[in-house]
Amino acid sequence: MEGGGLGIDPKILIGNIATFVILAVILKKYAYRPFLAVLEKRRREIESGVAKAQEAEKSLAKIRVLGEEIKSAGEKKAKETVAAAEIKAREKAAQILAAAEEEKKTALANARAAMEKEAADARARRQEEALALALAVSEKFLAQKITKDQDKKLIERLAQEL
Repeated sequence: MEGGGLGIDPKILIGNIATFVILAVILKKYAYRPFLAVLEKRRREIESGVAKAQEAEKSLAKIRVLGEEIKSAGEKKAKETVAAAEIKAREKAAQILAAAEEEKKTALANARAAMEKEAADARARRQEEALALALAVSEKFLAQKITKDQDKKLIERLAQEL
């Protein structure tokens, strides 16, 4: 046992160190670097996924806001359309009522004119009848020589006929 009282053989120690260094170099080159490359690739993919998820969340938030704006605009447009339709309906109703009122006035005026014409025609017929009757009475009266009794009876009879 050379090398002291610890029982360490320098040749074996140097051989173990050389084996460890060779094994460390081989593992670093063929196992550690590819393993680190795979881990790095995986880390980048995860970061990319997280970034895309955050971007998707932002887009989704923007889409929700845009959806709410569109919904609000649609509701506002619908209210405006309903209000405009109500105004048009009121205007149309007012026009219809005005036209109906005008027709009523025209019909009443026509009816009054027809009644007045009918009344005038009836008056004219009564006057003609009265004249004809007066003429007939006058002819009978003039054709006869009448006494006072006959005159009284004739007047009573004519009054009854009328």
